[in-house]
This record gives sequence, C-alpha cells and structure tokens, in this order.
Amino acid sequence: MKKKIALYFVFVLLFALQKPLFMLYHWNIFSAYPLGEWLNVVLHGLPHDLTCAGYVMALPFILTIVNIWLPGQWHVFFMRWYLRLILLPIVLIFFVDLELYTHWGFRLDSTAFGFFLDSPLTALEYAPLWALIVFPVAIFAVWWLLQKLLTLFYAKDYVLTDNVPFLIHILQQTGVALLLCGLLFVAIRGGVTTSTMNVGRVYYSQEMPLNQAATNPLFSFFSSLGKKDLSKQYRFMSDEEAEEAMLELLRLGAKDGEAADASQSDRQLLNIDRPNILLVLLESFNASACTAVNPDADPRILPNVSRLYGEGIGFTNFFANSFRTDRGIVSILASYPGQPTYSVMKDQNKCNNMQHLSKRLNENGYSLQYIHGGDVDFTNQKGFLRSGNFIDIVRDTDFPITDRLSKWGVPDGIMFDYTLNLITSEETLSATQPYFKVLQTLSSHEPFDVPFHRLDDPYCNSAAYTDSCLGAFIDSLKVTPAWDNLLVMILPDHCYAKYPETMQNHELAHFRIPMVWTGGAIKSPRIISTIASQIDISATLLNQMGIDHDDFVFSKDIMDPMLPHFAFYSFSDGFGFVTDSCTYIQDNKRDGFALSDSDDPEGKAERWGKAYLQRLYDDLSER
Repeated sequence: MKKKIALYFVFVLLFALQKPLFMLYHWNIFSAYPLGEWLNVVLHGLPHDLTCAGYVMALPFILTIVNIWLPGQWHVFFMRWYLRLILLPIVLIFFVDLELYTHWGFRLDSTAFGFFLDSPLTALEYAPLWALIVFPVAIFAVWWLLQKLLTLFYAKDYVLTDNVPFLIHILQQTGVALLLCGLLFVAIRGGVTTSTMNVGRVYYSQEMPLNQAATNPLFSFFSSLGKKDLSKQYRFMSDEEAEEAMLELLRLGAKDGEAADASQSDRQLLNIDRPNILLVLLESFNASACTAVNPDADPRILPNVSRLYGEGIGFTNFFANSFRTDRGIVSILASYPGQPTYSVMKDQNKCNNMQHLSKRLNENGYSLQYIHGGDVDFTNQKGFLRSGNFIDIVRDTDFPITDRLSKWGVPDGIMFDYTLNLITSEETLSATQPYFKVLQTLSSHEPFDVPFHRLDDPYCNSAAYTDSCLGAFIDSLKVTPAWDNLLVMILPDHCYAKYPETMQNHELAHFRIPMVWTGGAIKSPRIISTIASQIDISATLLNQMGIDHDDFVFSKDIMDPMLPHFAFYSFSDGFGFVTDSCTYIQDNKRDGFALSDSDDPEGKAERWGKAYLQRLYDDLSER
C-alpha cells in the first residue's frame, strides 16, 4: 500500500507540472505575469490535481485490498497494464489541450470531444503542420518514458512478517487499506463539505488566463461529459421568478409611457417587399478589426466591410450569440441562442423541432440554396440545413480537387466567383421565384492558408483576403441587373477567439461583430446603433417583408421601438447579457462568479441574464 500512496503523489506531481508547461507553451500570454502568479497557478490548481490523481488510483487502491486476501502475481500484471493504459489518455489530453487552447481560448471540454467525433480529419486541421508531426512523437515518447519510470510500483505491497500472526496481519493491512480508500474518496469528492469538486474550484484570479491555467484539463474534460439533463442545468430561480424577470425585461421597450411614435417609413429598411436575398456568413470576423465599429482598428484588415457601412445599413452594436460556428449558424438561421454547454445543431431531433428562417421564406415562395466550400457534414450541419428545407446544398465535393486549395476546402475567392456566376446567370435573372441563398466562407479559419499576403499576422491577413474577395464581389454585382432586386446581408458566424491576443473569451468586445445590409433593395444608407444580436435577424427581416414571425420565440425586431434592446451571448459554461444601461457576465464554472464590472447596483442585468438562460434551457429540454 505504501507504493500505491507514493504512486498517488507521483500523479499529483505530474498534474502539477502540466501547469508551468502549459504556461510556457503559451508564453505570449503568460510572460506578462510575474513568477509569483505562476506559483499561484500551481498551488490553486492542486485541488483538481488531487481529485484527478484520486480517480486514477481508485481502482488500484481497491484491488490492493483484494490482493491482501488473494496474493499473487496477477496484481503485478494488472498494475503493469493499467498504468500503461491510463497514462495514454492522460498524455493525449495534455497535448491536445495544449494546442486547442491556442485556437479556442478555453481548456479542453466535451466541445472538442464532439468536434473530433463528428469529423476526425477535419478536427486535425486546427493544428499546424509541425504540431501534427511533433506531437504524435512527443505523445508516444512521454507515454513510453512515464510507463517505464512507474515500473517501480509494479511489485506487490503485501509481504508476510515472521513475528505477526497471519490473520492479524491481514486484518491490519485491510484496515489501513480501507482507511486510505476513504481518504482517497475525500480527495475525489473534493473535501467533506456539501459542495463537490468542480471546475471553478481552482479559479482564484480576476485574470481569466490564470484561472484557466490552474484548471486540470483531465478534470475539465471528463466533468463536462456528465452534463446531460438539460432541464436541470442553469436553475437560478423559480419558474415564477424567471417569468417575472422576463416580463420586467420586456417592459423596457416602452418605459415611462414612451410611445412608439416612429413612423413606419422610418422603420422601413427595404424598398422591395420580396427581394432576392443573399446572406454572407464571414468566418470568424471581429468588430475589433472593423474601423466602422472600432475607429482604432487597423484599416488594412477590413477596408471593404468598413466601406459598406457607408453605402448600406450598418449595425454598430451587434453581437454574436455564441463562440463556435455550429452554434452561430443556428443563432442566425434558426434565431436560437447559442448554449454554453450544448450544441443543438448536433441533435437532429431538436433541429427538426425549431423554426428556421429559410423554412419560413420557403413557405412564402422563396427557393433555397446553401453554398459552402467546405464539408457540410461537419457537426451535423447538413442535417440542420435539411431541417430548414435546404435541398440544394453546394459543398466542397462539388468542386474539382484542383480548386480545394486550402485545408478546409475551396478558398473564398473561388466561392465568391462561383456565387457571382450563380446570381448573374440568365437562368437566375429570368426566374420568377425569389431566392434565399447563403454563402458561408472559410478562408479566415485556422490555419489561415490563403493565396494572399498583406499583413504579417496570419488571422488578420486571412480576414483581409476574405474582405478583398467580398469587396470585389460586391463591386461586380453592382453593375449587373441582379443588383436592383437584391438584399445582401453580411455578418460573421462568431468572432475569432485570439484577436486581439489580449482579448479574453468572455469579454463583451469579443462578441461584438460587424453586420451590414447592402444591395439595390436597400431603401437608403443609415447607421443603426440599437443593441441587437444574431437571433434578431429573423424577426427584423420578416417584419420588413410583412411575414409572420411570432413562432421565432427568441427573435425580436431591431426596428421596433416597443421592444427592449439587449443581447445575450454564451461562452464555454458562461454567459453575458448587455442592455443600453448595464452589462452582466457570469462564469458558471466558478459557481456563478461575475466577470463584469458594469455599474448595475440593482442587479438587473444579472437577473435578466439568468432568467434568459434558464428560459433557454427550459425551451431546449422541451424540443
């Protein structure tokens, strides 16, 4: 048993050493922190390490008791293979988490697990080429070295002594083993208090990167796998209290007897009732890079998007609802807010039981087409699109292999040219049926391999490439007959997690995105500063066209002054809620720790945000 105890603390040490290695790998982030904070990360992360080591050693501890009563070489054989097998996922999770944090900005959880299961080869595209070569070698080398070093613990612990009676010795050993198993259970549980170990237990700082560095990726990953019952997640208040909070929020729309005196003409954005519609979804574009929203942005990154703000209808306080493409597309096309711990796109039954903008347009005479140069089977995207009545889906395999020049598929330049030919073709121009087309870009996705060089930063350069393609596309459309009857809606699916590098994944600015409407169907250029988000597109567009949208329960018309102005967004196990007057951001991993510093003494944004998230999961569990 002594060797098992020593082995337990060896695992604790291994998990503790992961933290400075993690911080060294992400030196660009953690170099700004003094040595004392590095030590704090290790110390505050110990609760996770003790718990994870407890889980790893639980079976060996139990079988050691069996070995006391049934001694033999079977225990040596078991330990040899158990340690070999258990070390493999530990080492694998460490290295995967190491690289994914570079791209996602949060520690490994079930999001990555589902991502990999959906398309293993596509998931590997996140890693740079050198990592795909070095990491497999490093994983095998570290695993081999560790399992060799731990051979010291293969020998059985039970040894008879000459001066102690056989039965008494066994009973003594069993008593000690049971006591140690009890202590191990306490370590696994995280103590003897009513609360059990959770991810937020190791959060100690206002600086989120330090909290994330203190998190054990093994604990983060496996704890997220257990979140299954949607109806029991995020219960902040009673149903009655949540309903009252939502009613209070809705009353913000016309407070103090304010009348909706804006004329219908002022609220009207379009000059055509049934325009052709092209929705352009820009992969990972940030408002931080757009000078029309952020005057301090580098004007070389998104000059065309910024230019279009002056030519069309620009939204300056517009937010993404989530942090991943699968959630962002659902927010835009189904007006369904992104969830912190769940991807509704991957659940086909729920996709089938929600309303879709494309389906409503299709019911009102629109033909549908989805255009993407990548793999639409990824994260069940095709299934989601099918539930929205999309039948004509253009994908990477519809193009020759010579056109699939990037790791994700066909570069945006080719896709914009393809879409331009579709829209300006004689067949499309002569069609009497209006259309709704969606073009989803991909070149500004990691690894940012684009046939273009303007900026040294890989992300900024890839965004500048897509922006240049978009600008040329719009300029070409303007001189064609298709322009007069066309509405082009341009917005991102979500923001890139690492631009700028100092941005943290929960921040309000991280979720602010550009959105601009242009085309001949636009009544006149204007800037709209109303706070809104992706889920509001359906109600706003459909109301402009005189089409019912009451069953889009989360969507609100941006142009209706009687409705409240707010945006809700989610990040990994957290959410943000912003209104004209207050903001609240909460990290649920840290037992509801507030991350915002908004002046809201009455806690209105907190109450509204919690009620909104609770209502979202109530609705989700019923679909």
